[in-house]
Amino acid sequence: MILNDREKLKKIIQKAQKQGKKVLIKKGVFDIIHPGHIYALSQFKKYADIVVIFVQSDILTRKEKGYQRPINSQKHRAEVLDGLKDIDYIYLDKSKSREECLSLLEHLRPNLIAIIRYDQEKTKRYDRPYWELKEFFDKKKKNFSTSLIIKKIIEKYERKK
Repeated sequence: MILNDREKLKKIIQKAQKQGKKVLIKKGVFDIIHPGHIYALSQFKKYADIVVIFVQSDILTRKEKGYQRPINSQKHRAEVLDGLKDIDYIYLDKSKSREECLSLLEHLRPNLIAIIRYDQEKTKRYDRPYWELKEFFDKKKKNFSTSLIIKKIIEKYERKK
């Protein structure tokens, strides 16, 4: 289910927690879905009853990855994720900065925040006493990356010229 109302999401999280369920949130771009994404999503379900994916805003994605990204709009990325089995909710995150997203996470207070293991500095920014940081291996170690897929597409089409 795709959500864009933060207060509705907060109520869903609070209700689940009152029922003794664990809620995990993972923020990401999810621009071109690949096997690394599918693997990571399946791992999240092993640690939480409810998995919420924050689909990063187009504005923040451009800021972090360059003006050519995202390839797909936030709405389209959310629609693709909504068709996958290991996700309970997709939230259209409107944050324009990491700090704004962190503030929203603090407001929601999930039990778990999924993070990628490779970036210790980034990890420190997400550390809070009221949730557990759950580290997962970086999907890039399995040679899956949206940036690598885009590069491969460009190289193949440039060879045909």
